[in-house]
Amino acid sequence: MREYFIVKVKENGKLEIPLEFAYEIGLIEGAYFLVELDTDLKEMHVERVALPGKKLVEIEVIVEDKPGVLAKVSGTLGRLGMNILFNEAEELESLGLSAIVAIVDVSQANVSIDELKKELEKIQEVREVKVIEI
Repeated sequence: MREYFIVKVKENGKLEIPLEFAYEIGLIEGAYFLVELDTDLKEMHVERVALPGKKLVEIEVIVEDKPGVLAKVSGTLGRLGMNILFNEAEELESLGLSAIVAIVDVSQANVSIDELKKELEKIQEVREVKVIEI
């Protein structure tokens, strides 16, 4: 169901969503949302990615642009007990590389963040890895 309503911005850019809709979309304390902003179009898209109780990291990986590399990265994350909540891949023009960005729940992981980075760096096609705790 799609709803439309007008809200007035509170101090410091805060928006107040009517409570009945906030609960419907999981807008509760401790939940995680992905906010996509387009400053040119003056638009914003908000999407819930995780309920409270998760431990999230953002993983940025620069890889060779070859078939099957995304599968290797996601397979590694799965093997380590991590759940991908959001991911996006983009070709880096004329470099033969791609950038993979993923939001990952590591609350059930069987390795540390440093070990995660080392495991991803073992993939032959990986050129650079950055892991940021959220």
